[in-house]
Amino acid sequence: MLEETRKAKLIDLIKEKGEITVNELSKRLGVTGTTIRKDLSDLENLGMVIRTHGGAVLPSHTKVEWSFIQKSQQHVEEKSAIAKKALEFIKPGDSIILDSGTTTLAIAREIKKMKLLPLTIVTNNFFIATELVGTGIDLIVLGGIVRENSFSLIGAFAEENIKKIYADKAFLGATGFSKDGFMTPNVNEAKIKSLMISQSSESFVIVDSSKFERPSFAIYATFKEIDHVITDWKVPESASAILVNAGVDLIIAQKEDNHDPKR
Repeated sequence: MLEETRKAKLIDLIKEKGEITVNELSKRLGVTGTTIRKDLSDLENLGMVIRTHGGAVLPSHTKVEWSFIQKSQQHVEEKSAIAKKALEFIKPGDSIILDSGTTTLAIAREIKKMKLLPLTIVTNNFFIATELVGTGIDLIVLGGIVRENSFSLIGAFAEENIKKIYADKAFLGATGFSKDGFMTPNVNEAKIKSLMISQSSESFVIVDSSKFERPSFAIYATFKEIDHVITDWKVPESASAILVNAGVDLIIAQKEDNHDPKR
């Protein structure tokens, strides 16, 4: 079993049990206690688990992964501003990828409102696909396994399909941030996001400022692998410095009552 896959299963077991011992994790995953302790140490350094005497629990922010609908009701003002900023980089005739996420859903709604045609959109999210059906957009929905928490399509089938296209631009969300890159809670989500970047000429990570306050589980893109980051006016200075120093084009969406938004 690959290390990333094992750690993902380890997290899932802790979610299932609430608290679990090293011995039980060792038996369930078929590896030594030493390996489990090293995995737990790595995950603790990322802020993903809290070590206990003989085992581990999840910190409060990762005990429940918010459902897609719940997430869509958070940071609405910021996501709307980011979506409108993203629209400045989309023009008729473009082929674009919209990754599964609530901020990319906001972009889909702005595209629908502005009637940007002709346009080709590839997505792996059911809500985005539903939003764009009947708009005249050439809509391509990736197949694959449905991930219930995010309503995204992932897995080998989705991965093979994304390899068959090449888009002008890709817009990707994130659930976490570290000094090494942007993150997502699931290794399969990370794989499809990474492929979306490789299958596009230009990549944008679109992320509200709250995501800079915590790590997630799997890094899907280092800063060298992405071209632009669009975020909101609340982005922490420490995160801005990391991105700018890494050579990323940082684009700040201003509050919507500001009629002179600046990059």
